[in-house]
Amino acid sequence: MSGEVFNDASMLEIFRAEVETHVESLTAGLLALERDPGDTSHVDAMMRGAHSIKGAARIVGIDPAVRISHVMEDGFIAAQNGKLTLRPEHVDVLLRGVDLLSRLANASNDPTIDWTRFDAEATPLVAEISAVLAGGPVVKAPTAKATPSVVQNFPAPAGFTPNPSPGRSGEPDAELTIPMPVMLDATSADTVRRSFVAGLDAGAKGIRLDLSTTSDLDAIGLALLAAIPAQVRSGGPRVELWGASTEMQAVLQATGVDQLYAAGGQ
Repeated sequence: MSGEVFNDASMLEIFRAEVETHVESLTAGLLALERDPGDTSHVDAMMRGAHSIKGAARIVGIDPAVRISHVMEDGFIAAQNGKLTLRPEHVDVLLRGVDLLSRLANASNDPTIDWTRFDAEATPLVAEISAVLAGGPVVKAPTAKATPSVVQNFPAPAGFTPNPSPGRSGEPDAELTIPMPVMLDATSADTVRRSFVAGLDAGAKGIRLDLSTTSDLDAIGLALLAAIPAQVRSGGPRVELWGASTEMQAVLQATGVDQLYAAGGQ
């Protein structure tokens, strides 16, 4: 179906609303699977989310979003039917799909945009998701040599320097502070996610997400902040949001994200 007839402001708003509604559940579910591939409790919600986004994208003729959400939905259906166990290598590539869907939703604010400009990114990503879900080889980027720091194994964007600090006991990495980037968007959110997961795996006693330099965040960034507390199991580390500006506090309070965390510093 051509999107030219229905590609008006109201229909594009519906598409954006679908993406924004389901980005959080997709991100939270994939993070849960990254921590525990056996935790399939989120798969149904992720399948429904991908299906809803696919339908909305099809109505407005955003083909890259249709193809990305379709292949993601196929993966979740396979997981539902017990034909596929979603593992960390699947999570990484599926999160890139969520990232692209979010950027497509943002781009839809321009009703004159040429969606073919995303084909160069969407086409290989669809192929990569299909290959990984089918059990094909996973091509991983080279990783830096491990260091004593929990989070320095991961490349950080400009202005983002993870800084683990010793706890009261003097044990390395007992307390972990992750300085958040100025703009918490899809690119930096992936680095934060990896740093947070590494901190959990290393047994950090407490994890502080330092928002003192963060001035803005997009839907992916907000979804990540909302999803992180669900990854801390009973008896796990204390996780805090710290140093948020007045404007950022207003956003966190309006969305209810602040209620998901232990009280942090002002």
